[in-house]
Amino acid sequence: MRLSELTKAPLAITAAAGVCDLSQGTYFTLQVNGGGAMFIVNAPPDVMMFDVEVNHIGGVLTYPSNVRWVGGIAPQNLQAGKIHCMSFRRPQSTGADQWIGSYLPNC
Repeated sequence: MRLSELTKAPLAITAAAGVCDLSQGTYFTLQVNGGGAMFIVNAPPDVMMFDVEVNHIGGVLTYPSNVRWVGGIAPQNLQAGKIHCMSFRRPQSTGADQWIGSYLPNC
């Protein structure tokens, strides 16, 4: 594999209806306008991390219950008109379908 192939950004997949289908890829874009929910589906055993870029137009975004957030607090007070970058990692130690979420708000 060439270095140029290793440094290319992953193809962003639109998370239609808030669904992050991990069998399709690991980088998603999600537009929130008037509220919505995010879902994580079809996670292959070898997918340990994925990212979501949220374009927040307005409303509230809710998250799956199997996400534990760094600091114990899910993203709050996300400003409309901003991009929010979220990363999710599957912990090896639990053996369960859990994710640890972190985020960079209001970019």
